[in-house]
Amino acid sequence: KPAKMKVQGNYRLTDDPDHDVRHIILDPGALPFPVLEGQSVGIIPPGTNAEGKAHLPRLYSVSSPRDGERPGYHNISLTVKRDEHGLASNFLCDLETGAEVDVTGPFGATFLMPGASDAHLLLICTGTGSAPMRAFTMQRQRSGATGGMTMFFGARTPKSLPYFGPLKKVPASLMTQHLVFSREEGKTKEYVQDRIVAEEDAVAELLSDSRTHIYICGLRGMEEGVEKALTSIAESMGQQWTALRDTMREEGRYHVETY
Repeated sequence: KPAKMKVQGNYRLTDDPDHDVRHIILDPGALPFPVLEGQSVGIIPPGTNAEGKAHLPRLYSVSSPRDGERPGYHNISLTVKRDEHGLASNFLCDLETGAEVDVTGPFGATFLMPGASDAHLLLICTGTGSAPMRAFTMQRQRSGATGGMTMFFGARTPKSLPYFGPLKKVPASLMTQHLVFSREEGKTKEYVQDRIVAEEDAVAELLSDSRTHIYICGLRGMEEGVEKALTSIAESMGQQWTALRDTMREEGRYHVETY
């Protein structure tokens, strides 16, 4: 049975008129709804489909840490990009404060954070793939984790990059940031994989550290380019990326969520 949650806030994250990305905060009220960073929830759009049945849930990654968007309140947040023809995304992006939403889940056990405080997180994302990365970052800030974080975050322009403002406030001691833009005026087109290769030495150091966990999240098209970049870096270390990746997977240190 879906949980009924109330909308506590709906904020636009992007200034780009063609990229309407929203930060939506949902409150389960007194209902226990424990969720971990890296998990998703299902949103059931209202109404029925052509067969007169309820719509199937659409999955969205949670962008808040385990103790809530606001510490101790156990509310959750989602990062949603409006798709012109998307049933669930239009429903969510148009929600007003106080509205009620049917939520299922949480789902997912393959994109969770490591328990070790000294683990280093290598975060590679595009667009709304930043949702779990935001949750990781907030949880690490709140828990006082000692392991560092390195982020490669790709978007078309700064105006289309979700959480651009808040990211600027994350201290460099907690996270090394590489914000990469493919359509910035007057600048050379650059994608996350290009920057990963440009940062070869730093990435090679992370790949050779058994405390490094890799998280890749975003559109499916990004995966191939990232794999190619990591392949060339592994080769420069005298290693085979496929073997290294398989080892990391077996050790629960390589996580991919693309859509």
